[in-house]
Amino acid sequence: MKVNRHFSLTFVFGFPAVIGVILIGLIAKNHLDAVKKDIETEFHRVEEAFNRTTKVVTALDYSFTNYYRSGSTLTLDHNKQVINGLCRIWPIEAKLLADSKIADIPSVDIDYMLVGEESLCSETSDEYKGASEKISLAPILSFLSQLDEFHNGVHFIDRHGYVISSPESFAKGLSKEQLSTIKSRPYWQATANSPEQLTLNGPMHRFDSLDRIISMTSPVFHQGVYQGILSVDINVDKLLEVSNPLLAGKVDIIDTTLVTPSDTSIFYEEIHLEGVTSHHAIYYELDLTKEIENFFIYEKDGLIVAIIVYLFSVTIFFYVNSNIERGYFKDLAAKDPMTNLLNRRGLEAFWRRVEHDKLFALTIFDIDNFKLINDTYGHDIGDDVIRYMAQQLNSSIRSSDVVARFGGEEFVVYIKGDDRTSLVETLHRVKETICTRSVDIIPTGFTVSGGVCIVEAGGRKLSFTEIFKYADEKLYVAKSMGKDRIEF
Repeated sequence: MKVNRHFSLTFVFGFPAVIGVILIGLIAKNHLDAVKKDIETEFHRVEEAFNRTTKVVTALDYSFTNYYRSGSTLTLDHNKQVINGLCRIWPIEAKLLADSKIADIPSVDIDYMLVGEESLCSETSDEYKGASEKISLAPILSFLSQLDEFHNGVHFIDRHGYVISSPESFAKGLSKEQLSTIKSRPYWQATANSPEQLTLNGPMHRFDSLDRIISMTSPVFHQGVYQGILSVDINVDKLLEVSNPLLAGKVDIIDTTLVTPSDTSIFYEEIHLEGVTSHHAIYYELDLTKEIENFFIYEKDGLIVAIIVYLFSVTIFFYVNSNIERGYFKDLAAKDPMTNLLNRRGLEAFWRRVEHDKLFALTIFDIDNFKLINDTYGHDIGDDVIRYMAQQLNSSIRSSDVVARFGGEEFVVYIKGDDRTSLVETLHRVKETICTRSVDIIPTGFTVSGGVCIVEAGGRKLSFTEIFKYADEKLYVAKSMGKDRIEF
């Protein structure tokens, strides 16, 4: 038996699922947009850091170039010491304050060191004289190295082989062998080959630590003669450290001439800095598992709403269906399945709620010799006769009247009228129409008999059982008197 429902079960579960998927899709899109925006923010932050470093290197280059023009000399006392064949020179004072300035003005912390061959410590050597003149710029290196937390150090590497470095930890970590090979390193060659621009080198690991660094370098010239290079070391891991918890992956930088990004790299973007020679790119390293975990963590409220919408929609559809099914089964219990007319239970329910404030008639129609029709033409034709009766009776009454089938070949008709005569005429007309057109169903046609109980308005209130019994007795009289008639 097919159950009538307003919504199919596929629709009940499917449509809310589609809505839920759309909501989750929108949530995911908004999440991805937010992630993309944060990645772009990180990229912009990194580029801005490189731009600031560019200004630091440019400022140092300007200072060193002007030093050569002005011929500045050393005015600060320094310590000198030879260790393991290397000369080290560092400031005696820990802080600097210009002459004639009051003590309330903040002084500058200085942290730098010169490192070179042992001859650098000899006051008669050319190296010492040259370094003594340049060391007046060392406090500037010390100050600029502290501008950003991701700056690992600022260095001037002279063409004669000595290094001015801030902080001093870098210089302290240099060995004699490392110092002797410093001019053969790739960044020295790359910088020397780009005299008009700054150069970005790395990432690489520093010799004295596990820190990954990128160096921003600039060559220093005087009267066309190469004097050395300025270098600002950038701690890559500090620079790229992502503080935004929404980003589960990491931002990284590569030299595209040496390394290619992995398959999980997304948002790949080449770095272009004005006045800087660079073959670098920045990208976001995707960690799919962590990204999904982050999605559920940060979008849990939206996902909960989507689930609630889904469950609420399914509940609503089930509620609608259950009401419709309840009504369907209620109707099914009150109706005859073959003819879709009311059955006895349905007629009695109708009787309880209708107002009997007018003249009405309850008629029982019965098909004459129905058993013979079944025996002669078969039960299928017998069923056609039943359905024909239902159709004729149903089409012959008004919407306010009712037809019911009480089983077998017995039909009950409830009709209202203004007077007794019109009711009698209507019932006779219905009977004649049924009998006349019955030849459309079986060749010989058939007749019907009826018993009627007419109840006057305002009379004694009779129960359905009493009225039905009276009509049934009249039907018995009609059958006894030869059939094909109506008894009132």
